[in-house]
Amino acid sequence: MKRPGLLLPFVLLAACSDSPDILPPSVVDRSGYLECLPGARSDLVTAASWNMSIGFEVKDLLFLNLDSLRVIRSRAEKIFADAARSLPRQRVRLMAQEIAAARPDVVGLQETMHLERNGVLVADFLDSLESDLASLGVPYRMLRRPLNGATLRIAPLPDSNGVSNPADSIVMTFSEGQALLVSSRWTVVEEGLIPFRNVIPVDLLGIKTVTDRSAQWAWLRDGSGFQLEVWNTHLEVLNAQIVAQAGEFKGFADSLRAAKIRQGFTPSGRLFLGDINSEPDRAADTILSNAGWRDAWSTARWGTGNTWGGGGPRDTTRKLTQRIDRVLVQGACAIDSAWLQGDRPQPTDSGWLFPSDHAMVAARIRYGIRP
Repeated sequence: MKRPGLLLPFVLLAACSDSPDILPPSVVDRSGYLECLPGARSDLVTAASWNMSIGFEVKDLLFLNLDSLRVIRSRAEKIFADAARSLPRQRVRLMAQEIAAARPDVVGLQETMHLERNGVLVADFLDSLESDLASLGVPYRMLRRPLNGATLRIAPLPDSNGVSNPADSIVMTFSEGQALLVSSRWTVVEEGLIPFRNVIPVDLLGIKTVTDRSAQWAWLRDGSGFQLEVWNTHLEVLNAQIVAQAGEFKGFADSLRAAKIRQGFTPSGRLFLGDINSEPDRAADTILSNAGWRDAWSTARWGTGNTWGGGGPRDTTRKLTQRIDRVLVQGACAIDSAWLQGDRPQPTDSGWLFPSDHAMVAARIRYGIRP
């Protein structure tokens, strides 16, 4: 149920629409964060978040039975087969079409996969997306942050005589990470990556390691001087790490902001994009809300806004059942609108296909901090 206080942005929106360059009296949200200043400029930003979906079960990368080479090779073959079956090239083309239709100022992307087999490319989401967007006439600057990179070398199976053919070896090169698409409106002043400390330990072919989860950030400035602090992240899948990482994010996001202000930056607005693997009103969502981050969807819309569900991209009967992807804001006078894209299958040469197993969530945000 929506709280009465969330009706306030609609009042502000009417005022902003009547005088698009001047904002109404200042508003402070329930956490004490300033939402807009009297007489300030109105700066409109369209933002989106999209998990691109690697197309196979990540757990298949965790080869648990290290004593069985046959099982290890079977798992590897399944990964390649599932990745190919998900039609990555066609899916990325559909994503590019959706992004080009919306033309957001900034897009946060997660699960930006690169996969090779024995040096032969299986999929590179970002190279393909960059090419497709350019061909559609909407080029973006792409800030890439590959994570979870690994090269796995899998020995061949011996024949009945115990002899192995080296040519049957499998070398899997894999990474999946994050990226920010930044439109030509913006100059990237600075950007970086902050790793989370609370991560999940894993075992890759006997190598003890941890998942590589991080928060990507960028400081943007447009030609009018408006500055935007943008975060993009993908929280873990286990609840303990989700909650811990939400708390970590709150701390280092505010610390970075304070440091940049001391350096002379004058932030005009804040933006959080990402897959937080947590539905509304759960612990992680509450941590972010209490830190002053406002959910664009629940502010502007009454519907569920589900962005993820069971089934793969080729399952045309799948339903979106959970809202785990977010566009969050601080310093916004109003959320003009919020919507989903990529939530319906599209026709391709290979049949009907979803761009991803996630929908893209987007919002049009009106900031009002700077004079």
